[in-house]
Amino acid sequence: MSALVEAASLGAADLAAVRAIYEGAFPDDLQAPFEDLLADRLLTYVDEDGPAGLALVRDLGPTSWTFLRYYAVGRRGRGTGSAMWAHLTALLAGEGRTRLVWDVEDPDEPGLSPALVEEHQRRIVFYERLGGRLLPVRDYEPPHDDGHAPRLLLMDTPLGPGDEAPLRDVVEGVFRWRYGRAADDAVVRRTLEASGLV
Repeated sequence: MSALVEAASLGAADLAAVRAIYEGAFPDDLQAPFEDLLADRLLTYVDEDGPAGLALVRDLGPTSWTFLRYYAVGRRGRGTGSAMWAHLTALLAGEGRTRLVWDVEDPDEPGLSPALVEEHQRRIVFYERLGGRLLPVRDYEPPHDDGHAPRLLLMDTPLGPGDEAPLRDVVEGVFRWRYGRAADDAVVRRTLEASGLV
């Protein structure tokens, strides 16, 4: 039986397995220290063989939206990513969340190796296959704690009816409640202007 559980409910061995999935899935420059993840909501997908994936989420302030910080699968080729996604979106919808938002690396960023371009493209296709939408947002380079600012794209998926928020509100909400940047911040203004939202 598979389930999505709170990481806080896991024993030490299973939590170590979750950490290994996380550290194996992301390059060092995109990783926060594992202990820092526990400040947000770390959900673990557990199947008959133990921890198989993780989803780190954060509700975006007073909105009904949730930001997906990290999504990683430890066992590939078994439908784990799709199954975990179904569990995640059902859980959030059941909690009254109306939209899941996340960012992905831009495969068109200059200087990427062919392998990275392919990996970034594959990730976008995976999310689109599961109902994710690539939003028409340009020059989206939110600041990161370590100063590294990869070129990103913004995606979302609706979780329930009643969320008709305009794209500008979504962009400003992500910057405000995920990255701590107000709507009048130069980084936010650049994205809004490039995206034709002001």
